[in-house]
This record gives sequence, C-alpha cells and structure tokens, in this order.
Amino acid sequence: MNRNEEYWALVAQLHDTPPELSGTVERARARTRKRTVRRWLGIPVASLGGAAAAFVLLINCSLPFAMACGRIPLFRELAAAVALSPSLKAAVENDFVQVVDQEQTQNGVTFRLDYLILDAMQINFFYTVSGGDYESYHVYPNITGPDGEKLEGYSIISSEASPGELGDFNVNYAEDLQVPEALRLTCKVTAQRAEADGRAEAPTSSIWDAPEPKQEPEVVATFTFDLELDERFTVPGETIALDRWVEVEGQRLHFRELVVNPTHARLAVSSDPDNTAWLDGLDFYLEDEKGNRYEAGVRSSGSGRLVASGADGTNDVIYYYLESSFFQDPKHLTLYLTGARWLDKDKEWITVDLNTGAASWLPEGVEFLSADRQGEDVWCTMLAPGIQQLIAWDYRDPEGGEHSFDSMGSSVYASEPGQENLEEELHQISFALRDYPWDTVELKLNFTHETAFDPPIAVELQ
Repeated sequence: MNRNEEYWALVAQLHDTPPELSGTVERARARTRKRTVRRWLGIPVASLGGAAAAFVLLINCSLPFAMACGRIPLFRELAAAVALSPSLKAAVENDFVQVVDQEQTQNGVTFRLDYLILDAMQINFFYTVSGGDYESYHVYPNITGPDGEKLEGYSIISSEASPGELGDFNVNYAEDLQVPEALRLTCKVTAQRAEADGRAEAPTSSIWDAPEPKQEPEVVATFTFDLELDERFTVPGETIALDRWVEVEGQRLHFRELVVNPTHARLAVSSDPDNTAWLDGLDFYLEDEKGNRYEAGVRSSGSGRLVASGADGTNDVIYYYLESSFFQDPKHLTLYLTGARWLDKDKEWITVDLNTGAASWLPEGVEFLSADRQGEDVWCTMLAPGIQQLIAWDYRDPEGGEHSFDSMGSSVYASEPGQENLEEELHQISFALRDYPWDTVELKLNFTHETAFDPPIAVELQ
C-alpha cells in the first residue's frame, strides 16, 4: 500500500466514531461551532500569535481537525501550514487533499513534494526542502503540460522556505480556464548560506543611497515532477450571478458574479465607463446569515486580484480573491465594503524633472527624494505612505517613447532607528531608468487616492 492509499484508508477511519468518544461527539461539535465563530471572527488574526498558536487553537476547537492530525502524524504539518487560511483549513477537514509523496535529491539538496490542495481553478503545492547546509531556500516553480508543452493563462505565487519546514506555493488559473488533468512541475531552488559567526555587520544604508544592481541568485538544484491531478478535486465550483450596481464616492461599480470554489472564491467587479476614476483596489468582506465572515485578499494572489477583459470588450473586470464559503454552503451573503483605491483618469501620469526633483504633481504624502545619474542609468527614490504599490511598471520619455522597469524595490523607512510604524508606515520606493539620457520622465501611477468607509457599505448579494 502506497502513501496515497494509506492516507485515504486512514481518512475512512475518521468517519467512524472512536469508542472513547462515544456519546460525546455531538456535544463537542456544538461547542466547536460556538468557539469557532467567537474566536476566529471576533479576534484579529495578528492576535493569534502566528501559525503555531493558531494550530493549537484549531486542535482544541475542531474535532475533525484534531482527529485527522492525531491519527496521521505527517498530516499534522499540513494542518499547521493551513491554520491561518479558513478555506484551506476547511478543505483539510473535508478530506480535500491529494497526497503526492514524491522525493528527489540533487547536489545534496532534497526536495519532497508532499501534498496538493486543489480545485478547478487553483492548485496549492506543499513541499519540504532540506540539505546542503543552507539557512534558507527560495523555490521558483514552473508548470508545463505532461510532455513539456507550454501552458497559458496562469500565475504562480511562491516564497522563501526554511530547511525541513513545510513550504507552499500556488497556481491560479484565469476565469475561462481550468487546471489540466496532468502537468509537469519544474522547481528551480536557490539557497542562502548561514552567515559565519563574527562576520562584520553591513553598514546601514541611507535613504539617499542608490540601490545596488540586482544580483541573480545561484540555482543550486532543479527538480522535475510529473503529476496527475485527482479528478475528484477538479469539479467546477458554483457561480452565483449578482448583477448589482452600487455607487461609491460618485463612482458606479458593477458586482457581476461570485465564483465559489473549494479552496478560494473570486468576486468579479467592473466599473461604469463614465466614471471619473478607475478602481484600483477594493477592501471588503462577505458575511453569511450565521455571522461567518469571509475575508478578501487571501493567499491565492499576491495582489489579491486578477484583471481580465470585460464581456463587453470596453471595460475591465477585476477578480478579487477571498476566502471560500464552499463547505459552509450559506443561504444568504452580504458584501461589506470597507475601503477603495482610485486612479483619477486625468492624473494617471506625473512628470518629474530629474535635475531638480520637481514633479508636476504628487499624491498626498508622496515625495520624490532623489535622481542620481550613474553612467547611462538614472537611479530614483521616492517616499510614499502605505504598503500598496504606488508606481506602475511603465514610464515614458519626453519624446513619447515607452519603457518598463526591470526591477523595483520597496523598504520601510524611518527617520531614526526604531521609529517604524506598521500602522502608518512610509516606504522608500527605488527604481532605475535604464539607458536614459533625458532630463525628464513621465511616471505612471497605480492609484491617486484611497478612502476608508466607516461604517462599511452593505450590499445584499444572495
């Protein structure tokens, strides 16, 4: 019996009440429902103290979760990894997991692909990487068809991983596509060695320092896995037609549909072409008739959204990611809008004099700090409040030529050490204008202003 068969055999056992729990299951489930609503919906995620504390909380509050983790030791790591994602936690509780159990070693580095949590539009990969005396790793995944053919219409989000700890990355497919029946996964792994004891600390950089040229990390190993996706998990989710128009700050928004998949949900929003500003970002949450809350901006996407061409060909549709209500199966949903970011249509571009730093105009709280010419390149720094990316990737020269940044950096800025404020922090934005002989540049903005709604704006959806 392989690991996959063993897993499903163990899962089948969970459906029978253990003798030692006879007569207590229903009472425990009743307590679980009460605790889950109170603790998960009434306390900010940050106050849970991280994934470890959240995992302990889940073990105490969820009988199916605790039983699964207690009987399948390797499953315990997966449960901890998804503890802060209600959608993936619900998927684990409902046996919505494909066990992969494939391992490869190259150049002293071992990569183990452990689990998949997937639906028709998203795949979450869970893995461990170890070996080679490294302090940390970064995995750069890519997917193709089973024979290496190129696949279209997907994006991948990945992050740094610690040795021996369960890491993850996910693949998101566009609205008109779905995950294939089989694929080839290729993972390039870069690594960072631990710094030697006694190594001199690097000098603290000044806000005026030009960014160093980007160094490509060395790939220490490359791993390839051929995977067949279990068809039990790729059944399309539910699409709820909304067709709700709402006016917000004088701008009309069209809430088109809500797509509810087992691992995540997507809310489709478009704008009236006659609006004076484009919608750049929307802060919101959904709430069902039982008070369960489904937050936006989940781990499915770094920006929390995808943009696709509208059905009418003239207006973009923005797909916002949020936690899924799939396993709760609510009868009624209310959308609560808590904030929005806008890009005024007549203020999309700003012109900056690279000799003086003077700008044609700047959003509130934004400063252009410096432009330092180094050879043929111009290194620029700006200061902006908040964590949203203010500058887009496109810029123009005074002759109308269009260019794109090859990289852009952002770091928290404080006038003195220890003065960082995570609530209202300022960010230094650094970028380079490559081979740029001109004295002025036009920078494109992602947004010009943002607004918080207090109290939230309620929209009945279902």
